[in-house]
Amino acid sequence: MSTVKTITIDQLKPGMFVVWMDQSWYRTPFLSHKRLMRHQEDIDLLQQHGVKELKIDTDKGVDRETDSPGQNSQPGAATEQVPPPSPIRKRTATPPLRPSGQAAAAHTTYTEATSSIERLFEWVETGTVSPPEEVQQVVGNMLTQVLDNKTSMLSLLQVQKMQRFDRSLASHALDVCALSLIVAQAYGVPETEMEALGAGALLHDIGYIRLPRNLYRKNLELTEQETAVMHQHPTLGLAILRETNEERETVLRIVGEHQEYGDGSGFPRKLRGDTISRLAQLVGLVDVYDGMISRRVGRPAMLPHAAVRQLFHLGETGQFPKELVEAMIKSLGVYPIGSLVLLNTKEQAVVVGVNPTQRLKPIVKVIAAPHGKSYLPPLSINLARQSAGTSVRTIDKVLDPLHERVNVALFLDGIDPETT
Repeated sequence: MSTVKTITIDQLKPGMFVVWMDQSWYRTPFLSHKRLMRHQEDIDLLQQHGVKELKIDTDKGVDRETDSPGQNSQPGAATEQVPPPSPIRKRTATPPLRPSGQAAAAHTTYTEATSSIERLFEWVETGTVSPPEEVQQVVGNMLTQVLDNKTSMLSLLQVQKMQRFDRSLASHALDVCALSLIVAQAYGVPETEMEALGAGALLHDIGYIRLPRNLYRKNLELTEQETAVMHQHPTLGLAILRETNEERETVLRIVGEHQEYGDGSGFPRKLRGDTISRLAQLVGLVDVYDGMISRRVGRPAMLPHAAVRQLFHLGETGQFPKELVEAMIKSLGVYPIGSLVLLNTKEQAVVVGVNPTQRLKPIVKVIAAPHGKSYLPPLSINLARQSAGTSVRTIDKVLDPLHERVNVALFLDGIDPETT
């Protein structure tokens, strides 16, 4: 006898295990529709997003006729659970900066961190033991910026991608560190674990320093032998950390396991599923995304929107846990900051902010009228909060800034975080 039952949204309550909804994941706050409903707030969100009918598995959660889980229920062992609420809160020790000040602060932090990481990698390359406080200071500064103003940091990362013609090991490490901290916040990683996570993300590819420089900077397709050598970098990274007396298990596992995939197709040990550190998988997912949207000789950068679709595929195929992919898409949005889009009004707009619970309705700057005339200044609009009585704008499709000859970076400076 099937344990799956069809219910209406009014019958849904905390403790039920949902296996299907009548809305696509794009139109709900959740990437996966198989999940244990832990909070009434999540149910309210589904109702707000138009979900009317669902299916529940009474063996994995509460039945509609009872207040206790089914006889075979194991909600604690469910694989599709909502991450616990994040204990992270914005720091209030210093007064908030003005928008231009926040953008400047993010830029200053990023610039100083780049210099520090380049210096650190030089020390490692020459055999000098790098002081651990160097990494700690970089991660601490990045974490402060992420907690104080995520939008400015996401905007800065995208601008750096657009302006960078050659990605260095240091710049890649810093980008992965910053985005990993942002995703970790959405995933609910406790602030007490954030410093170790950031350090692991910053050092995840440090093993490349022990490989020939012309190999890890090679832009052409690698031979089978070269690929085998490149696959040694997690092991080499662990050796470097031992030399620097790094003992934190979180950092060691991130460096050693960030290339392992849940389906066993990763390296160096072909680990599977839960045998891989969850924080290593988080950094590995960010690493993959950063590679997609980075420009390389012979391959243009993938548009962020297309890269997000690839992330969804990685969750579906089991390479990464779906709840991690969900947290990342929640952070980035379906239309990540910096995306150039065409609205239903035939206007062009640049995405400048994310609505985590309404992925299809980001904050945009409308920059051009239907016939190409520029709006000066651009019109700032939150697509999720449009004024009543006005023509409702929605996104029709994503445009390629290169084809449209639009310098998106011009519209990402000095974003007002209050609009997000």
